[in-house]
Parts: sequence; structure tokens; C-alpha cells
Amino acid sequence: MAVVLGHESLEERWNACKVQEEQKASLIEDLFKHIETLSHKLSEAEQSLDEKKVFIKSVKQDNVDMVKQIVDLKAERDKHCYALVVIDGDGMPFLDELVVGGVEGGQKTVGLLKQAVLETLRSSDPNLPHHLKVVVRVYANLRGLAKAYADTGALGDRDDLDQFVRGFNMGDQLCDFVDAGNGKECADEKVKGCFQFGLDDVHCRHVLFGGSTDNGYARLLGSHTTVHANRERIVLVEGPPFAQELADLKEKFSIVSFDNVFRTQKLPNIKRRVSFRLTPPSTPSVGYAAAAARAPAAPLSSSSHAGQQHSGTTIASAAAGVSRNKAGQRVDAPLGCNQREIVTIKNRKLCNNFHLLGWCSYLEDHGSCLHEHGTRVTGRNLQALRAVARLSPCYAGLDCNDPSCILGHRCPRENCAVNDCKFGTLHNIDTEIVH
Repeated sequence: MAVVLGHESLEERWNACKVQEEQKASLIEDLFKHIETLSHKLSEAEQSLDEKKVFIKSVKQDNVDMVKQIVDLKAERDKHCYALVVIDGDGMPFLDELVVGGVEGGQKTVGLLKQAVLETLRSSDPNLPHHLKVVVRVYANLRGLAKAYADTGALGDRDDLDQFVRGFNMGDQLCDFVDAGNGKECADEKVKGCFQFGLDDVHCRHVLFGGSTDNGYARLLGSHTTVHANRERIVLVEGPPFAQELADLKEKFSIVSFDNVFRTQKLPNIKRRVSFRLTPPSTPSVGYAAAAARAPAAPLSSSSHAGQQHSGTTIASAAAGVSRNKAGQRVDAPLGCNQREIVTIKNRKLCNNFHLLGWCSYLEDHGSCLHEHGTRVTGRNLQALRAVARLSPCYAGLDCNDPSCILGHRCPRENCAVNDCKFGTLHNIDTEIVH
């Protein structure tokens, strides 16, 4: 029997179909929107990925270029690499048998020294370039050195030493024996300057330093004991035994001896520097290493002198004793002179040792002094000269036990604001004397 479809029933069914169609259409629209969103995100991700790929490729290329540049720079550096040998010729004399050989002896000395240096360095550094050059600088007071050799009987006069020096300078284009002159500390200053020049030069692989007998070099070497890169490059050459303050530092560095080149004993009467400190036998001077441990930035002073001919001055000065604050630090009494007096006396270029201590080792050793002697100053001029002497710091600093020391034990400037002041840690000292 046929079903009779009513109008209302058909309409309801049609409405139901329309709802379903609308739902399908809405679903399809939502799907397209979602696809569009995902496509946009995918496009952004692909663009970001492409950019990162380009960046990574660029970084990799930059890295390759930098590595190549570093390799090229190292190759260029190594092309001109050298080892610098700096010798204080007064304190590190060459063997007598080489010196008496004249020109031939000088040339032989250069050959022996270069060979010894290369063998030493290659044994400790297998990666050393085979073409490493050896640069030698020897600085000395040739007049004083000739006299010292003559006193030993090895040489007759200055001309004999000149022949050796001439041969030394002819022995190699990079090896020089330089007459530093007979001025105060002329050779010292050249040695220090050459030493620092080598350390600052990237082409210099090692600096071999020969100045074992001079305490004055303790400050120079002490400043490099805490810098590993410098410490690894410095090699100490021992001839005569190390002076006390250098002996305190030598374990920080590599040490070599070239016994076929240098004497193991000092020549007599080789003195260049004027001493500004006298240390009585009963009061040993503080070694640089010990002083540096307490005052690492304290600058260098001249080396000690304890000659018996000056014992009267030393004993007289020692009677005054050393004043100290509650921390046990040395405190020198104020001098009571004004700045104008200090400038006036400083401009006179007086010899501090002669006028303050009554003697001058430079005059005694060499017969002349670059500073004025004459009649010893007195009164306020004497006090002003003491102030001038105190402008140079004592290496022992606040630990100095020498009553006759005329050097400065604290910075003379109040509220000092000088960068890298040569008085180092000797600032803001309690000046109240307790004993």
C-alpha cells in the first residue's frame, strides 16, 4: 500500500537536509581556513629555515675564512720568528779563552752561543720552526769591562777587548755587542728595554736573559712571574751564581747554563750603579721575592752596597733606628721643607749618595760622577735633598729595615690619583709612629 507523503513531512525532511548541507558547508569552510592558516605557518617556517640555512652557511664560510686567516697569520708570524738573547755583558762575562782570541774569538763566541741556544730551545720545544733565527744583544760598559779583564791578566788593554767585540759583531748579522757607555745604569736600561721589546713582539718565541749577578733585575723579572704566557717564554741564563734576589725568583722560570760560552765567576770590580741603600751586616736586606709577596707592586730601587769603607756612615745612621706604625710598617719622619725648596735642589742635579751619605761608589769605581759633588749641602738644603731622594721608591717598601736608606717608603703625594704610580701599594699608609 503506497505511503502518502504529506506536505508537512516533506518540508520537515527538506529542512533537515538543508541543515545538514549548511553544516557540511560550514565544515568545509572551516577546513579551508585551517588549511590556509597551516599553509601560512608552513610558508613562514620554510622562509625562516631558508634564512637560517643562509646564515649557517655564511657563518661556516666566515669560520673557514677566519681559520684560514689565523693559519696565514701564524705562518706569517713564524716566517719571521726568532729567539732573543739579551746579555748584561758586565755581569755575564764571556770565557777568558774566547775573549783573548780577538776577532776570531769573537766570531767563535757567536757561533757557540747560537748553537747552544738552538739546541736548548729545540730540546724543550719540538715544534719550534726549523728556520728560527737567533738575535743576540750584549750591552756592557766596555771601558770598565776592559779594565776588569786586564786586572785578571787575561787582556793587556782596551784594544784587545775591542778586537773581540769587532769579531763578535762580524760573526752574525743579527748579533751585536754594544758599548752602552759608562753612565749610571746605561747598560741596565738598554738590557731592560730590549728584554721588554722582545716580550712584546709576537714574532719573538723566547727571550733568553743573562743578568744573573745583578739584583736590580729582580723587579724586571718579578713583574712576569704571575703571567703564565710570559713565564713560559722567558729563559734565565746562568753564568756566575744568581744574586740573592734573583735566586728567590729563578724557580719561576726555565734555567740554562752555557758553560762553554760564559764564565761561572764574576770579573772583579765590575760596578756601574750607584747604591742608594746601605745594609749593616747585622741587618740583612729584605730579598725582592719576600718583599714582593707583601707589596707586589712596590717599584725597584738600586741595589745594596755594604762596602767596609763606608761602615762609619752606616753605623752612625743605624743608631737612629727605623720608626714604625702599629702595623709594623716603616714610617719616615716628615722633613718640613716646601715644594719650592725641593724643586730648587732637584734642579741642581746633586749626587744624593755623596751629600746624604758622604760617599759615591760611582766616583770611587770610575773616577767621575755625572752628578754634582762639591761641598756637601747642609740645613734646609739637606732636608730638601732628602725629599728629592724619597721621590724614588725603595724596593723593600714598608718592610725596609735599613736605617740609612734614603729612598721613599710611601708615595709623597697626598691623595695620589696617578695611574700606575711607581710607588705601587705604598699609598694610604698610617703615619702615626708607635715605636
